Amino acid sequence: MKQRRISFGLLCLMVSLWLPQTATSEEWLLVETRHVPNDCAHPLICLPKSEVAGRHLINMSQKGRRSFFEFLNTVSSVAGIPDSAITGLHPPDTTALHDLEISPKLRPLINHPGVYFDSTALDDGEFTSDFSTAVRGRLEALGLRLLTKEEWQQTPGRPTLSIRFTARLESAGCIVPFAVYMTLKEEVVLVRDPTQKITATIWSGSRRQNLASVNYGPNNAIREVLERFETDWRKANRDG
Repeated sequence: MKQRRISFGLLCLMVSLWLPQTATSEEWLLVETRHVPNDCAHPLICLPKSEVAGRHLINMSQKGRRSFFEFLNTVSSVAGIPDSAITGLHPPDTTALHDLEISPKLRPLINHPGVYFDSTALDDGEFTSDFSTAVRGRLEALGLRLLTKEEWQQTPGRPTLSIRFTARLESAGCIVPFAVYMTLKEEVVLVRDPTQKITATIWSGSRRQNLASVNYGPNNAIREVLERFETDWRKANRDG
């Protein structure tokens, strides 16, 4: 049965209410109260540390329910708590997560939802001004979506594609060749503690300057990195 949820929070109390979607003359409300640490300066941040104080079922008419909700909105210190905050109160079973098999290296590329790619710095670079066109063209040909900033914010994991260029250096007869790095990162949670989120690399590739070829430039390097990515992308989505 689809449920509607309303949340009410105080510094030391949080109440969640659930009611059926189908309208009746009387409806049951499930009221959950939670104790939030008294020394918490930001109640929403401390919700994961809260403890259940009690759960109660109340049979109430529609008129009484409206009055009850109006009362909660009037006296609450924090109103309109988002679903994401409530979901965080019920972390997944870490034992079940621990038993999952380690995914093959390329599996995260299967049916990927797309990436956010900010090319501003590349477009202004002396040696990287053509990188953006090469990257966007190759990704679009593969069918990998380039997300807008708004789409990226709504995509689980918020995948980000970044390109980094380090210039060639020469000192005392030594040559450090230029290099191009491509990295696809996403937000992930820890198995041992799903309340902790970090950023992890799910694919990376790089190419250094070929000192044996005087014609080898940065555009050659980015092209080779993209070719490697395409190979891995097609293999993952073909085998997966």
